[in-house]
Amino acid sequence: MNSTNTQPGDRETLVRVAWYYYRDNLTQAQIAKRLHVSRATAGRLLDRARQTGVVTIEIDTSGVGGLELAESICARYGLDDVVIIPQDEPSMSGQATNSRLALEAAHYLSRYLKPGATIGVGWGDTVMRAMQVLKREAFRDASLVTLTGGIDAYTPKVTGIGNAALSDFIRFIPSPFLASSPEAASMLRRERAVTDVIELAKTADASLIGIGAVDRNATILQNGIVSDEQLTTLRDHGAVGDILGEWYDPAGRVIDGEFQQLRIGVAVSDLQSMSNVIAVAGGMDKLEAIRAALNGGCVNALITSEDVARGLLLPARHG
Repeated sequence: MNSTNTQPGDRETLVRVAWYYYRDNLTQAQIAKRLHVSRATAGRLLDRARQTGVVTIEIDTSGVGGLELAESICARYGLDDVVIIPQDEPSMSGQATNSRLALEAAHYLSRYLKPGATIGVGWGDTVMRAMQVLKREAFRDASLVTLTGGIDAYTPKVTGIGNAALSDFIRFIPSPFLASSPEAASMLRRERAVTDVIELAKTADASLIGIGAVDRNATILQNGIVSDEQLTTLRDHGAVGDILGEWYDPAGRVIDGEFQQLRIGVAVSDLQSMSNVIAVAGGMDKLEAIRAALNGGCVNALITSEDVARGLLLPARHG
């Protein structure tokens, strides 16, 4: 028996059951309770998931919502790949969503961790969680390079995480995320130690980036890089999201302002010509930020939550 013998609705159920069992480590009894079925039914669904190819070495997450959903997003936004994680429950917290996304992002990124590979790393809660999932052995023959300045932001997140000590494998852009003045930023951008790492980052075999929304939950606000007042000003100027500290409008166009003059690192415009730029972001509070990022054409692959995936095929909200 193969996966073509299952209907779209049946396949979606099988993917959910497989995810709950293999990725969330739920017992069959817990799955049965969540799906409102008997334990015996949960067991039979797991058996079918194995028999039909939903479960092999990997979980085929393209079954969530049907393969058509991922393919439709790829077609609409010109993406190479979309990975959709099943929605645990409508009210799942942002932290829980980020943890699940990070698990999938780490799994996805591992395909690029080959001898001699260079991996670009953005920053943000979900990206850092993905780095924590990966084991030290994964980076033994590969190297990581930061996509922005901000040693002060990166170092506490990656130094001594678990047993990975990922900082051993990372080349940092030796500068702050935001310089103290436009003049200081201009000087730093001319420093060879800075430009060498930025140029290396632009040649990365793959890069993992986050997408931030313009709201009070934004990582960039929580880390004190912007203030409430600055965030309000950015919103008033049409910003709906940020990538690597660059703010953009609903069409994905970067908004010129003080941050453009102060930030150090790879630009959103650079991402458009880089290989395998993987964005990981989810939760309905980020829907419009994710939509706008895809409109801007700087992402090749998207790892997101089921609610966002469905929302991306609906008209954009305004106001």
